[in-house]
Amino acid sequence: MARSSKKVSRLVDVFHDLETTERARVGELTRQISELRSSQEDIIATLANPSAVHEPFLALMSRSLGNIQRRLQRLSNEHAAVLARYAAAAARTRAANSLLADVRAEESRKSEQRELEALLEFQQATAAQGRGKSTRSS
Repeated sequence: MARSSKKVSRLVDVFHDLETTERARVGELTRQISELRSSQEDIIATLANPSAVHEPFLALMSRSLGNIQRRLQRLSNEHAAVLARYAAAAARTRAANSLLADVRAEESRKSEQRELEALLEFQQATAAQGRGKSTRSS
């Protein structure tokens, strides 16, 4: 059974690594979205109050605002998908941890059972020898 707990423990480690990877990806996408929103707000503020310096670039800034909006939409969709993968990875990790706990409990139970059987055999052998019988006769 110890081999089983080793195998399940390796699975737990793999699932945990996958969960960590997805969490990092969610964090990175969140950071990118935040940066894009900040850029978008800066451009909107500049477009709302144009100065003489910015006037030649208003059309370019408007186009840039559209590009940022499309990129934000794409990143938001990707963020939702990655968030769903992260939730699934977390659920797999929890299930694997639960399985590992069950396997370890079963291993412990089997070990206790073997120890108890060995103790019973020893007691039977001692009792048989005390009555002058061999241990093989029972």
